[in-house]
Amino acid sequence: MKKYFLRIVFFMFCAALLSSCDKSDTLAIATPGTAGTLSSSASTLVLQKSMEPDTVIALNWGIADYGYSSVVNQTLQLALKGTDFANPLLVNLNSRTTRLAYTGLDFNALLLRLNLPFGSSSDVDVRVASSISASIDPIYSNVVSLKVTPYPLVSWLYVPGAYQGWSPASADSLISATGNGIYQGTILFTPGNLEFKITPGKNWDGAYGDGGGGTLSTSGGNLAPPAGGNYPGSYQIIANLNSNTYSIKYNQWSIIGDASVGGWSTDTDMKYHNGDSTWSVITTLNASGKFKFRYNHDWGTNLGGSDGILSSGGADIAVPSSGTYLIKLDVPDLKYTITKQ
Repeated sequence: MKKYFLRIVFFMFCAALLSSCDKSDTLAIATPGTAGTLSSSASTLVLQKSMEPDTVIALNWGIADYGYSSVVNQTLQLALKGTDFANPLLVNLNSRTTRLAYTGLDFNALLLRLNLPFGSSSDVDVRVASSISASIDPIYSNVVSLKVTPYPLVSWLYVPGAYQGWSPASADSLISATGNGIYQGTILFTPGNLEFKITPGKNWDGAYGDGGGGTLSTSGGNLAPPAGGNYPGSYQIIANLNSNTYSIKYNQWSIIGDASVGGWSTDTDMKYHNGDSTWSVITTLNASGKFKFRYNHDWGTNLGGSDGILSSGGADIAVPSSGTYLIKLDVPDLKYTITKQ
């Protein structure tokens, strides 16, 4: 009887097993994928400042189809025509987004990140990259070609720090002449007041600090020139908000000579003006001596001359009469002025 009972249990188990095999679940299998079609509302754009608030272009595309419902990672890619998207500008998109409209201001800023020239048109290719996994190669939409002409868009960052009392409202600035996300400027640090931060506006909102390894972080500590530098003095700061990186290097023009208060042994440092790229200092000069301009307290790069015109290694500059002077230096144009106060 026991043996008979065990046989019945065995056959029931086998029947249940076979039944479960017949009712296998339907598995979702991803296909290689079919990319969506990209279209643009405009093919030629000559952008102007007056167009900043207007919608100047709209891009539309379909979500890539992988054969089943899935989250699709999407990226808009822009690149110069002929580069085959070797180093594209990337714009991350929401997984369900199918349309992107740009105002003149925003699209001009996007184009400037490609470092396009002003006043002449450039050919730019646009496509949408889609993927469902980082381990799977993306698929691409068709390429839309645009002929675009951007305009200069000056923008600023601000550098509040110990050198000026930690006040964003009155801080010196870094400038991006084209609005391409790369800002630079030169800050004159005073003795013992070297720490600073970088802010997008004249307030503490979104302030950038030191993220380590030459990176910027909105949660980082105070920034400072590199240890062992020439203090006090002026340092050039370059902040790249495209990569959230920065660099700092010593950058100082000064006057030196027996017409100046420091004689031929001690430089009188000048202050850089980020708005017009000139240097200036107000100081006492005496007519019994002469002076020159030199870079980074070193004779390797020095400027001299006369009548407001400079040349590399030029003659010592004479002073018309003793007194207090405003001295301005324009390095790119090799010019200077001395104005009695």
